[in-house]
Amino acid sequence: MHQVIAGIAISAVLVAASLYLHFSVLRAMSGHFARAKTAIKRPMMTVMTVIFFTHLVEITLFAAAFNIMGHVGLGKLSGAYNSTAVDYFYFSIATYSTLGIGDIAPDGAMRMVAGVEALAGLLLIAWSASFTYLMMERLWASGEDRE
Repeated sequence: MHQVIAGIAISAVLVAASLYLHFSVLRAMSGHFARAKTAIKRPMMTVMTVIFFTHLVEITLFAAAFNIMGHVGLGKLSGAYNSTAVDYFYFSIATYSTLGIGDIAPDGAMRMVAGVEALAGLLLIAWSASFTYLMMERLWASGEDRE
């Protein structure tokens, strides 16, 4: 029962942090491009780059949590895994993107967090796609993203 409660609590904190980060970044970009005639030659490339790195930060948050959880006994990873930071990051990318290769499997509280990460990743990727569409519509209709 302790593992389940820990998994739920850790998941809640990670999802809240990811949602707040994502909202803040998208809101800042929207405000920046709405109020200023941008000097950036290709605003959509900026939007896509910032969104990509935002997802990487969110993935890194989950990877760090998996690493900490493994060290404090709140689960473990098994399979093609060597307990390195790169392994946690790789597992987090596969989980966040819902790719789910299956070469690394979580156990204990990590199972709960991995399931929630997949749901959060799906939601945040869809949010990014919607935002990208709206920015394309706004920037391309106004001619701001042309050379």
